[in-house]
Amino acid sequence: MKNFRPYRFFKAFIIVGFLTMVCFFAFASEDRGVFASNLFLRTLSDLYSVFQFPTHTFFLNILGSHLWLYFLGLVFNSALYAFIIELGLSTEATYRQNKKEKEKVES
Repeated sequence: MKNFRPYRFFKAFIIVGFLTMVCFFAFASEDRGVFASNLFLRTLSDLYSVFQFPTHTFFLNILGSHLWLYFLGLVFNSALYAFIIELGLSTEATYRQNKKEKEKVES
């Protein structure tokens, strides 16, 4: 967590949030039959179930009762995925930094 960057977290949150929104609209349009079904739309619609995990998978009865709770759950999922992405990036950066320092000491 030494290399955790809030700006990278924010960028990851924006990207994941945008993908969640796109997949939500694809899911809604597929469900309502607004557009002609094609492979791209079906793929985005199916990806929406990934972006719903974990809050909507475990707490759908609670989150489904109010619209604002439903979208708050999606925001929480986006923040969770952004945190996981940033945690992976910061762990990789820390690993590389420690590896360089170790190689420098051994030389």
